[in-house]
Parts: sequence; C-alpha cells; structure tokens
Amino acid sequence: MEYQTWFESARTTNHEPRTTMLLFDSLHMAANAMNASQIGMQVAGQNLNNANTPGYIREQLVLETSTPRKLGNGTVLGTGVQVQGVVQVLDRFLEERVRSATSDLYGSAMQEKYYTELETMLNELTEYDLSTSIDEFFNSIDNVLNQPENTSFREMAATQGEKLTQDINKIATSIITRQLEINEDVLKTADDINRLTKEIDELNKDIVRIEAGRSLGTQALGLRDRREAALEELSQIINIKSTEDESGAVTLYCGSDILVANGIRYEVDVRDGGITQNGVIKTELFVKHTGNRLDVRSGALYGMYEGRDTIYGGYADQLDNFTYQLVSKFNAMYTSGQGLTGYTELTALTEISDSTQPLNAENLPFAIENGGFTIQVYNKQTKVTVDHFIPIQVEPLPTVDPFSLNPPPKANGTTLEDIRKAISDIDGLTASINSSGQLQIKSEGGNIEFAFGPDSLGSNDSSGVLAALGINTFFTGNRAATVNINPTVLSDSSKFAASLGGVGHDSDNGVRLAGMVTAQEPDLGNRSIVEYYRGIVSETMLAAGTVKATAASNSLYQDSLVTQRDAIRGVNIDEETIAMMTYQRMFQANSKFVSMIDEMLRTLINM
Repeated sequence: MEYQTWFESARTTNHEPRTTMLLFDSLHMAANAMNASQIGMQVAGQNLNNANTPGYIREQLVLETSTPRKLGNGTVLGTGVQVQGVVQVLDRFLEERVRSATSDLYGSAMQEKYYTELETMLNELTEYDLSTSIDEFFNSIDNVLNQPENTSFREMAATQGEKLTQDINKIATSIITRQLEINEDVLKTADDINRLTKEIDELNKDIVRIEAGRSLGTQALGLRDRREAALEELSQIINIKSTEDESGAVTLYCGSDILVANGIRYEVDVRDGGITQNGVIKTELFVKHTGNRLDVRSGALYGMYEGRDTIYGGYADQLDNFTYQLVSKFNAMYTSGQGLTGYTELTALTEISDSTQPLNAENLPFAIENGGFTIQVYNKQTKVTVDHFIPIQVEPLPTVDPFSLNPPPKANGTTLEDIRKAISDIDGLTASINSSGQLQIKSEGGNIEFAFGPDSLGSNDSSGVLAALGINTFFTGNRAATVNINPTVLSDSSKFAASLGGVGHDSDNGVRLAGMVTAQEPDLGNRSIVEYYRGIVSETMLAAGTVKATAASNSLYQDSLVTQRDAIRGVNIDEETIAMMTYQRMFQANSKFVSMIDEMLRTLINM
C-alpha cells in the first residue's frame, strides 16, 4: 500500500524518469547484494570443505558499503553493498611467534633425541656399562694381590684390561659414527632449505603478479596458504623471520642472514666448519653469496650442531680426557714395576722421527720432564739384581724467529740416541734403534734378564720417558679411540708388573695400582679415577635431564600458541554453517526485493 502511495506521488509530480532511475538503482543494489551473498556462500563452502585440510587458512569475505549517490535535490542515497575481496584470517604477529616457538621446539627435541641415544649407548647403571668394566678391571688386580704367584690371575687382569679398552673403543667409535651420520643429515638439510626458499621465492613472484593492481582485500589465497606452509616447514629446520611488503612478497631472514628478498634467493651450501677434538670434520652450512656461516640459533639444524659438537662431541672430549688420565696415571706406576719374569728383549712402542733430536721436540703421547728411570739387570744364576739409573734432561725448546736469516738455534736435552748409549754401556745389555725409530733393548747371555724399577729416590719413573716411549707399559695409546693393552702383557701374563722390589719379589706395585680406585688425585679435583668417570656420567645425565625438561616446556608453549593460532585461522564448522545460512537468508531477502522492484516497474510501465 505504501509503495502505491509512493508511485502516485511520483506520477503527480511528473517524476516518472527519476522514479524509473531509482527503481533501476534499487535493482542494481539488489543484484550486488545477491552477488555478495553468492560469494559469501562460496567462501563458507570453501572453508567447510577444507576444515580438515592441513595448512589451510580460513578465508573471509570482506564487504564494504558501495559509493552513495547524490540526487539533484541534494538527497544522498546509499547504493548497497559491494565485495572488496576475500582474505585469509590470521594474526601475522602470532604466526611469527608460532614459527619462533616451532624452531625452539625442534631444536630442543633434536637435542633430546641425541641425549637419549647417548644414554642408550652408555648403558649406564647396567652390568654392561663402562663403570662396571672399570670396577671389574680393578677387581682383577685385587685378585692378583691375593695370589701374586698365580699367572692365571695376572692373565685375568690383562684380559679385563683389554675388555675395558674395547668398551672405551666401542663408545668412542660409536660416537664418531654418529657424528658422521649427523654430518650427512646436515648435508640433506641444506637441500631442504634451498628447496623451501626456492618455493617461497617462486610463490612470492606469483602472489605479486596475481595481486598487483587489485583491491587490497583481494589475495591469492591458495598461493598464500602454500607459502605459509613452506614458512612453517622451514621454521622446523632453522630460525626464521619474515616481513611482508605492500606488494604481498615476504622478505625472509635467518638470524642476520637474508635468504629471500626482492625477487632474489640466496642459497646455502655445505663447507667444512673446523674439526672436533676427536677428529671429526664438522659439516656446516654457509650462505653462498656472503661466505658467512648461516646464523642458526634454533631449529633442527641447530639441534644437529649441538648434538654433534656439544652432546656427542662434549662427551667424547670428556671420555678422551678420562682415557688420558687413566692411561697416564696407571702407566706412571706400572712402568716402575716388575713381573714374575723379566725381559730378555723389548721393543718400545713409540716411533721417534729423529733419534738425535731432544725427546721433548718430538710429538710424544705423554709429556716428559727432568728426572730419570731405573733399569734392573737380574742374573738368574747368581740371583743378583743390579740397578742402573738413566737420567733424563729436558730443556725448554728455543724460540725460533721466523724472520731471522740465521740458522735456528739447536735444541738441547736428552735424545733417544743418548738413552741408547746409556743402556748399551750397562753390562749384560745392548740397545739399538730400528728403522722405525723404536728403541730396542736386548740382554746378553741366557742368564740375564732386565726389568724397570723406581728412580734413585724410590719413586716412579720421575721423567715419564718410559710411558712416553711405550716401554714396560700396560696401556697403549692415549685417547679413547686408540687405547689398548700392550701386546707383550697379553701374550705373556707373567710380565704383569705387580712387583716393586725386583722380578717376582713382591706385590707392592699391584697394591699401588689397585689403590687407584680410591686414591684422590689433585688434578682430578681430589677425586679418584673411578669417581672422575662417574662424575662425567653424572654431568651427562644432568645435562640430558635439563634438555628433556626444556624440550617438554617448549612443546607446551608451542602447543599453546598453535591453539591460539588455530582459534583464529582454523575453520569452525558451526560458525561457517551459520555464515552460510546468513548469506542464504540474505540472498532470499534480496530475491524478494528484486521481485518487488519488478512489480513496481511493471506498474510504472502500465500507467
């Protein structure tokens, strides 16, 4: 009824042309509203269809009021609604926080994985761990003390010592193997990073091309979804930060390094990053165009670095130090002892490159100092033992001026040749140096045997030269990967040096060796060698517990951020269903509006 009144008023005032124009404007306004309703329903349907699609970001229709019209009489009329565009629903600041938390999570999770592997490798607190091997070795020496004349107990000590070194070797080899495997993982990571940065760079270009010149509300939604997924995957590997410019392209950073910017991608490549103390070359990633080491501070790659260099590498360093301490301290006492039988011939294990050079100028496995050692010559027929003291002099090596034209000053100190001469001057013994640079000692005559004893003051070899040259030692090598048992002891257990007063005389040296279990060493922090190793294990387990707690905390934090993010960008089926119904009602209402306008136009035409 009110529409008829409106038309009558328009007709009587001769406004038929204006009336027609207004009706057509209303029809256009309804068409825009129906178009918006259809797009809205399509967007809601798209969201519903992808509710469970990984990486999908909820889309939202952006509507705005269309530009109003001003009539001739000054009246301003609205022209309805228009579609500005379809956009992703996300919080970019929150997305950055999620990616940062993801990097932290993957970095700590990777470290947790390596600590778990190391704990399995050590088998600590089981009957197969290294602590048990150490205890069994020193227990076997106690058994020698109970029956020093029984060679089977000495053989057992040598066997237990060999088992201990094999267990140390096994751990050291396993660690090196795992470090090399991590290097391979780092190599694969470089390919993954380059693949993802290439994908992001290409998506940048496609997004800029599609969105260029369009309304700010219009986005290349599928491409943006793929780019967000690529950024999230990359954040699992390395720490990243991204910024988006007005064109829609993102600039990508890793720490202080730019990986993608302005249509340019900077690749990473693999180079040697130095060498670990246990001899493993470190594979690391560098930015090609700068040559700088990739500024990695979190992510799986950072976890790999930490696993190889700190977790495995740190334990390997400590195991090497323990091995060095065990070998040096045990051999320091052992070399001054005697077995049930003496030697008739003996070859040093260490090769000397120049027998005329002072010994401290050589790369010896153990340091030597001023002092000396004793050779005991035993006559089996007369039962007489004669001690001969061999002094060792060590002088500081002269400083060489690399810019001087004068010949370098000659170093002073005892040489291997000096030791050979001193031994050859002893009645009943002769010494030589073979082609490999090893000292060889032989007895003259079938009744002569020789052994080694304390110095003139009754102390161990005060110079340390016997251990350094590998003479009358129990252990060989000085690192976890190379430690072993002197083959002479393994082949003839009667040579196990348990005596201190002469060949087969007593078991005093065995008492000293067995006492290492409880002997407090100042350079080990007033701990025994056994306590020292257990301290290493305790530190490792404590560090593992800390990393596991950090990983758990990072997981909870990242989960909470993901929950917040998904509440924004995730699809809520109930909300989308309501939105679809709303757009449907909007479409139906505007359909009725069109019907009314059509009826009004027909009425106007028929007048």
